[in-house]
Amino acid sequence: MELIIIAGVAILTYISAVLKWLTIPGSVTAFVMGNIIFLAFDWRGLVLLGVFFLSSTLLTKWKRAKKEDKEALHIEDRQGRSAGQVLANGGAALLASAGQLIAPDPFWLIMFSAAFAAATADTWASEIGVLSKKRPFHIKEWKKVERGLSGAVSLLGTFAAALGALFISWSLYMLYEPALVIVLLVAFSGFIGNVVDTIFGAWFEQKFICQICKKETESKIHCSTRTIQVFGFSWFTNNLVNFTSTFIAGLMAGGVFVWLNN
Repeated sequence: MELIIIAGVAILTYISAVLKWLTIPGSVTAFVMGNIIFLAFDWRGLVLLGVFFLSSTLLTKWKRAKKEDKEALHIEDRQGRSAGQVLANGGAALLASAGQLIAPDPFWLIMFSAAFAAATADTWASEIGVLSKKRPFHIKEWKKVERGLSGAVSLLGTFAAALGALFISWSLYMLYEPALVIVLLVAFSGFIGNVVDTIFGAWFEQKFICQICKKETESKIHCSTRTIQVFGFSWFTNNLVNFTSTFIAGLMAGGVFVWLNN
């Protein structure tokens, strides 16, 4: 049975590379991650990973041309998500999986689920929020800015974030049937993770100005030209923001779980 599942993970990651959902390094990283998650949380952990990855990938592809016309963000590599992006969104869940293998405890499943709830909330907020008819409001610059810029919020994006976190918590319930309080805790922590992502993106993430179109962006290349950094720390990348926010969400859910059981 285990060999069949491992082979299935290999096939799925290979197909993802062929479809350019993942780069080759991203595919290899996802394969390793998938197997560690399987060893830690059995096939149900893989389903949670799949729910996040499939929904996020489909939303990324959804109305792609319209998003590229609107957003100020870096346009994701057409070759697929890189290894860095895979670890940015799944790294906290991977750490929880390692913790489960080393010292099994319900804490790790809660952290694992909340980390993916945060990653899903952030991705749904970004991919759906950018389609808002109204320009979003930047929480630091205190003004309306280009769609897709980190630190910017919209009603549509906020609703999408809440829906994404709830989707993962509902999946957790369907797979593991935990108490309702755990389901709500995972959903709430996932949403808070998205809020943390927004705050970090607004105050610390590096931002650039395009020399051609003069738009604010998070990409080092825009309009086929190298951009100029105008704000943030060079080491505080979007990947680091994503990892940090999912890690905080996981620790928050796990910490509250431990507190409730003491």
